Amino acid sequence: MRARSLAEKRQRRADILSAAENLWITTPYAELSMNQVAGAAQLAKGTLYLYFDTKEELFLALVDGHLEAWMDRATILLGERRPRTPSQLADVLLEAGDGSAALRRLLVLLGTVLARRVRPELLQEFYETLNARLDRLLALMPLERSLAERVVMHLYALSIGWQHLSESGTLGPGEGDAEGARLDARPVTLAAQQAGQAEEEFKLAVRAVIERVAGVVSAV
Repeated sequence: MRARSLAEKRQRRADILSAAENLWITTPYAELSMNQVAGAAQLAKGTLYLYFDTKEELFLALVDGHLEAWMDRATILLGERRPRTPSQLADVLLEAGDGSAALRRLLVLLGTVLARRVRPELLQEFYETLNARLDRLLALMPLERSLAERVVMHLYALSIGWQHLSESGTLGPGEGDAEGARLDARPVTLAAQQAGQAEEEFKLAVRAVIERVAGVVSAV
């Protein structure tokens, strides 16, 4: 049935995004097709194209949604906790990012595939929206603007780097490379163990960077 009301259209769009994200859990990006997404969302392929022109635009919308959710959580926590020290700021940013492995995977994809293949005007709109959200987030951080920007920049870089580690155990190309190939052939138990270790190391790295950028040297 064709979605007619605005609410129905929003729900159908959300269903499409959810279907694509669920497929991506088991299917490398390069092998994932719009036909598969349409089938998973129980839609005709033509209906899917009413919402997204390409697979890249669909996944850019996923990036946007996950980034918005993370920034909303971080903004709320910053307003409630009002951190004053680098350690408190790290607590807030890490808590806001709990359960954000999907976002980190999408950030890898954004920098390696989507940024090259999405229409320039759509990509510009995405970054303009992102910068507006960032302005609100940075204003709540207990740091000078330039330092707050550095914290976010390092957080972004760490997210991508440690996501590579959690997927493949190396800093080589992973799910988000141009071919979208899965390089992780380890046993599931070992992969899960190393992913957990990578998560803990990621948190340590975030804390260390925030303390260093803020000019604080922690006691050993």
